[in-house]
Amino acid sequence: MLKPLELRQRLYLYGMLHPLIATVRRYTVFPDAEAEYFLSLFSERKYKRGAVLLEEGQIAHEVFFILKGATRQYFLNGEGQERTCNFSMEQEFITDLESFSRKSRAASSIAALEPTSCMVITCTDLVTALGKSPATAEFFRAVVENVAAENIRRTKALLSLSPEKQFNDLLRDKPLLLQRVPQRYIAQYLGIAPESLSRIRKRMMRLQKS
Repeated sequence: MLKPLELRQRLYLYGMLHPLIATVRRYTVFPDAEAEYFLSLFSERKYKRGAVLLEEGQIAHEVFFILKGATRQYFLNGEGQERTCNFSMEQEFITDLESFSRKSRAASSIAALEPTSCMVITCTDLVTALGKSPATAEFFRAVVENVAAENIRRTKALLSLSPEKQFNDLLRDKPLLLQRVPQRYIAQYLGIAPESLSRIRKRMMRLQKS
């Protein structure tokens, strides 16, 4: 068994609480012993820009927690065209949740937009952790609820909000998006042509100057 000092050292990265544990503790009380056990189930993995973390049609056997970097989640529509449906950055979890939970083929792919470092846990290890750690179970219930709420919000936005309002909301949630994500992917996410997004940005810049 780890001594208290050794345990705390395992939970810290460069003198700061490990980002994974800090994220969990925003949602629930996470005792050091449970936190250390949970962290021990993850492995760190690095991806180059453009690397595919999950490919559409595969079964999602892993959940990724982004330490540094950014990813996009996308799928192919009926015409074989890419459609971006999500962006994830530091201290966010990413997977194809339906594929992961149901062991079905993933309906989307996930790729790194820039060099990306992730903590990765397998489905088997996560299920084990959920059974052994009440705090982990509580946290992942909150994650699933947040994903469901975000999916509803996204559907409502697509049906009722203008692309310009959606773009404003996206920048509010992810202020560094324009610096880190190519404009064509943002346009895909909004369901508009890149030229339309350029016009929206120009209008926003004029309004900011006036």
